Amino acid sequence: MTEHNNTNASGEQPTHGAGDGSKDGSSSGEPLDEAWEAFAHDHAQDLEDVERSRNAKRFERHAKRAEKKALLSVNDLDQGTFTDDAIGAGRGPRDITASSWLDTDDVMDRYGDQFVPPTSFAPTPRRIILFTTLTVIGVLGIIASVLVPKFTGIIGTVCAVCLLLGIAGLVASRRGHNERTDPFDDGARV
Repeated sequence: MTEHNNTNASGEQPTHGAGDGSKDGSSSGEPLDEAWEAFAHDHAQDLEDVERSRNAKRFERHAKRAEKKALLSVNDLDQGTFTDDAIGAGRGPRDITASSWLDTDDVMDRYGDQFVPPTSFAPTPRRIILFTTLTVIGVLGIIASVLVPKFTGIIGTVCAVCLLLGIAGLVASRRGHNERTDPFDDGARV
């Protein structure tokens, strides 16, 4: 079907080896082998020059590097790598055994009554507001004392005392968690 695209010299037909699926694997390809040997003999000097050239050596180095780089081939991998057996049969969304966030009562019963909700919606205690205000006034006052050199001594001293009292009060009022005697006294359970 494609014989009109034959680019070989007139009279030369491509030879097929025994393993390439051709109809008759008995042809040995002698005419082309002889022609290649004649070409190699006629141009031996040119071929030796090409072999010794810089580009040939560079190509050899590049080929060796590429050969070393290809350490893992697709043929080295198991067929299961490309199919579903890597995940495992019978796994799906209904096979998950972890608890849902909707199971709050079960989780709280399982882990005990020491659970303290991470956020408290109770109003902020007045002492926290007072100490935070003292800290902010102290920081702003120290900045103002640097910017207004006339009152540095008075403003700096008063605001430094406010800052120290505010930070000390915040540190002292910081508590870890509330000890609850009854699991239902904080209203966290629904």
